Amino acid sequence: MRFDAAPGTMARATAGIEAVEVKQTVAAHAHARALAVLQLRPQEALWRRLFFYDTPGLDLHRCGVVLRARATVGEPDDSTVKIRPVDPSRVERWRGVPGFKLEADIVGTTVIRSASFTVRQGRDEIDAVARGERAVAKLFSQAQEAFLRALAPEPIELSELLSLGPVHARRWQVRHPGLPHRVCAEAWRMPDGGSLLELSIKADPAAAASASAGFSGFLAELGIAVSETPEPKTRTALSSLVAESLR
Repeated sequence: MRFDAAPGTMARATAGIEAVEVKQTVAAHAHARALAVLQLRPQEALWRRLFFYDTPGLDLHRCGVVLRARATVGEPDDSTVKIRPVDPSRVERWRGVPGFKLEADIVGTTVIRSASFTVRQGRDEIDAVARGERAVAKLFSQAQEAFLRALAPEPIELSELLSLGPVHARRWQVRHPGLPHRVCAEAWRMPDGGSLLELSIKADPAAAASASAGFSGFLAELGIAVSETPEPKTRTALSSLVAESLR
């Protein structure tokens, strides 16, 4: 949903949402400047390897389903089921359940509402799936599978999915005196050598429109150019991973 079409569009798009994340994709030529200006040092990043599970034709992603696992250095590994877009009224039974999150992403002038359910994974379980020694279905709990059955637009057979990855990711959270929000930065390196840098802030749904405008202005003042045609990083990663898997 675009929020610049008419007054009140943003309020309607974020109704019932617990949190809003405003995202900006840094233009490729501006990655070095963004890292320097925000003082994002590799040694201070949280390092992750990301894996996704989908069909060769990305059928899950096309119908709004993302299955992901993260192996994180120094922190517990986890797996996530995400559905987008989602109607908040359909997820009332999961509100308050540990690992459940209902939020809206603002990417450019588009609001995307999503619901996700995350559980911890044991060390090496994600890698065992990547090596073909463990079934993809073993990464997702019974509660996650119930969530998937209830919200996915069509049945999903986990045994038929490819393990795609890894994408190597670095994540930082920083404060800057020119912005009241903490900035989260994620740098993703694809298997084909491509890279993506996304900057984001979290905002209260009631202040989403002003937070989005303020964040854009903040980045412009710092001279950090953003993509004129932003695309969610998961879509970019999946396209790269499938192409790599078919080589």
